[in-house]
Amino acid sequence: MATAALSRMAWAAAALAALTLLGVLALRSPDRQQSLVDYQAAGTMRHIATERVRGIRLSAGPVSRSFQRSVDGRWQVEDGAADAATATAASASIEAGLRLLHNTPPERDFEAESPEFGLTPPALRVELRTADGQRFEAAFGAANPMGLAHYVRIRSGGRTAVHLMPSYLAEAWAPALPGAAR
Repeated sequence: MATAALSRMAWAAAALAALTLLGVLALRSPDRQQSLVDYQAAGTMRHIATERVRGIRLSAGPVSRSFQRSVDGRWQVEDGAADAATATAASASIEAGLRLLHNTPPERDFEAESPEFGLTPPALRVELRTADGQRFEAAFGAANPMGLAHYVRIRSGGRTAVHLMPSYLAEAWAPALPGAAR
């Protein structure tokens, strides 16, 4: 009887020691500590801070809309035709789209553009400019065969690159461009 109780206590102590070790490793591992401190954006727009973007033009087929960032940081439709609810949705959509372009890395890079990518003309074009005149363009084309990613042509700093990027990047801009075909 005493041996069984001693055995249960030994197993409980071993389990507690193992859980403590796992907790320490999870919270204090060098990889975790470095990832919390040294985060670096990996998106195609990583070289442009999102708060530096001052103007955006979105276009999808015949539908087009331009936005300006006001002094207080809110996005406004240039023609002023949007009501308050639409402007709020568009502003949230723009901020989400900018963060995704800044942070989301491409899934794959391509050496050359192919007609199957659907980039001529693109389904959605996002053109950005900063206060100092820097420009960035993302042209979203067709979805890949699985439908989980889109082909995207990026033009920035005199360079052009074609990538495969998650579909949610293109979808993030949709509320800012009502009336565009989905």
